[in-house]
Amino acid sequence: MRNVVIIGGGIIGTSIAYQLREADCDVHLLEKDALGAGTTAKSAAMLTHHQEEPDRKTHELRERAWEWYDRRIDEGALEFDQIGTLHLAKSDAEYETIREMQRVFGSFGLDLNILSPAEIAEHGIESDGLRGGLWFPEDGVLDPGGIVQFFAGDARRAGVTVETDVEVTGITTDAGAVTGVETSDGFRPADVVVNAAGPWAPGVNELVGVDAPLRHTEGPMLVLTGDRSGSLPFVFFEEGLYFREEGVSQVFAGKLATEYGESERVNPNRALSIPESMYDQVDTTTRTHLERLLDFDVTNEWNGLRLVTPDGRCIVDETRVDGYILACGMSGYGVTLAPAVGELLAEWLTTGRKPEPLETLGLGRFDGVASTAND
Repeated sequence: MRNVVIIGGGIIGTSIAYQLREADCDVHLLEKDALGAGTTAKSAAMLTHHQEEPDRKTHELRERAWEWYDRRIDEGALEFDQIGTLHLAKSDAEYETIREMQRVFGSFGLDLNILSPAEIAEHGIESDGLRGGLWFPEDGVLDPGGIVQFFAGDARRAGVTVETDVEVTGITTDAGAVTGVETSDGFRPADVVVNAAGPWAPGVNELVGVDAPLRHTEGPMLVLTGDRSGSLPFVFFEEGLYFREEGVSQVFAGKLATEYGESERVNPNRALSIPESMYDQVDTTTRTHLERLLDFDVTNEWNGLRLVTPDGRCIVDETRVDGYILACGMSGYGVTLAPAVGELLAEWLTTGRKPEPLETLGLGRFDGVASTAND
């Protein structure tokens, strides 16, 4: 029986453990903190079809994840709040961008509408100066903590060993193949090691001498609390900010930064402050388009890290070290993609045959691209 060690107890690592729970292997999941305490806890938690640069393969991967989520939502195992996504355009250039997005998504079979300024206003957004907005009505909010607990709970009940507060400090090899991991709690033998460590993945790669084009971007978030009247969808503004409702009295204001060229390698253990420019942008946007939020107070804030790749798609692939596998670089869409990544990787590990959808997520597509280190 093979020993499989999964490094990382976020939504990707626990999804893989869940999908391997009935496989003929001994599965260990190791998390250096609490389950879901890293990027997963700082996520915008959206299940979304929205892509700023839509491509068919990514859309198909998301559809696979949607099917899994739909079944669990229908069963009552997971919570989902269908609030929709609205991508707004102010400039002529951005308006042409959302028109092109509408056309491409239509070729995928997703029929989307572009809302007029008057229709945008019906969603509680002051639409003066806006040209239109691309509306994704099926998108909504998930509870990432609940998903992680669902994955981990079912995995544990099926015999998977899930350990928290255990940090991987080394990866051992013999003749170019992994043999185990050194941890803060001793040695764990392994025939397969899966790096699902999110922002910590580059550091884990260094333990085994594997290089990959992975960098960090920041994801600042402000929690605005007040007396909210009406609902608010997940709204993308052209300036790069997004807003979404959270419960009956809160609104999250965040920034989706996923550009590899604007990213760098940072220490994921270092606390990140919120830049002053974030407060200024939120203030300007609320005064212009969300006046009903002006009386809200900032009651919480955090700045999480995202691990991004040059093309904005994750890496799920083997490496030059036999048995060492990457499942990282979700580029801000870990919650959306987790069930699909877990299913496909588990299928590969149990059958020995790489599923076709993973062919486009291989490490080889970045041959010649700058690696983890900054340029």
